[in-house]
Amino acid sequence: MDKELRGGIVEGSRVWLPDGSARPIEEVVAKRLPVLSYNKEWDTRPVRYGANQGPRDHSVGELTGVLPSIWSGSVLREAYSIRFVSGRTIEVSSDQPWVTQRRRGRQAWEWKRSDTLAAGDRVPFPLAAAHFGNEGDAREGYFVGAMLGDGGMTSCTPEFHGDPHDGAAAFMRDFASEHGCGVRETPNGSIVRMRFPFRSGYRNPITECLRRYGVWGQRCDRKSLPSNAFSRDFWLGCLAGLIDTDGCVRERTNPRGTAHGCVEYTTVSPVLAAQVSDALLRLGVASRFTVVKRRRSEKHSINGYRIESRRPICIVEVSRATALVRLAGLLELRIGYKARKLERLAQVVGHVAPACSDMHGYDAAVALDRVKAVESIGVKSVYGVLTSPSGLFVVNGLVAGAR
Repeated sequence: MDKELRGGIVEGSRVWLPDGSARPIEEVVAKRLPVLSYNKEWDTRPVRYGANQGPRDHSVGELTGVLPSIWSGSVLREAYSIRFVSGRTIEVSSDQPWVTQRRRGRQAWEWKRSDTLAAGDRVPFPLAAAHFGNEGDAREGYFVGAMLGDGGMTSCTPEFHGDPHDGAAAFMRDFASEHGCGVRETPNGSIVRMRFPFRSGYRNPITECLRRYGVWGQRCDRKSLPSNAFSRDFWLGCLAGLIDTDGCVRERTNPRGTAHGCVEYTTVSPVLAAQVSDALLRLGVASRFTVVKRRRSEKHSINGYRIESRRPICIVEVSRATALVRLAGLLELRIGYKARKLERLAQVVGHVAPACSDMHGYDAAVALDRVKAVESIGVKSVYGVLTSPSGLFVVNGLVAGAR
């Protein structure tokens, strides 16, 4: 039987599952799906000073697959939209409980409600959610990622646009050959248009690969991957393909002479950008998600063609030194100058130690995201689950709770 819990998550929010996928909260409740939850209760005792208080437990446990013990179906409640500095947003009921870090004094964990959150409050997010499925391998992942970036998937024959002399184009030739497809290359300035025809009257195996991964026929602003249980290798390949095509690696030096930099992935599909951000976080790489809205139509170049667009641009940026070093060790970029830039950037910032001043010795399996704004959004339909023993699970890449 469903039981009404204190707090709730607005429908459509993405709950992380132990098979590496993410499902809307309403689907999790309807299908009674297991979720990722911490396997121990966090130390949220009220802070008291003086003798005989005893040491606090700084560990947070591990994220494991847990079948919730209580489910709460659709309930109408006053809701808030909470935006974080990382760019993540979550919509929850006004009484949704959160584990936050105290802002003053002894900075331990404490429970707060959504309607008491304020700008600057710190909410944890996982850095060790390495749960993946078994679907796909690295080569298929790279192919799908590169096609999502610079591919054409709406005509009869798949095509790819890129520099004919770089590693991405070479990979496409090899991938087509492995699947028995031909390659027709048409020069277009400094890039080449590569088409992958197959025998007349037969299904094109490259097209079938794209269909299998649910991306064939997608328009640029609606590109996304299905919520499947993709493998770790698939995501590593897919992220490399996306960054090789629609990403960039930047190295900068500030006025004091300190070198720093970032890796950026840019798309006009907000869903795909959110999936990239989540995949990075599952790999232990923190990122920042921003949306640049354009007030008027702007002309820009895509694959050598000048087009006009008013679509907002979604940017996923990795800029923390430790995150850049980890990312460089994970990805195998095939475009030479990007691979060299990322390798050099990792060497330049590799001496920077992980920041621990915010956490004051708390578990390195989590980091903190700061609340940027809390806004009322009226009455919404919310759902909830209760997990034991922690009461915490991951929604939209953030650690949320239920009590």
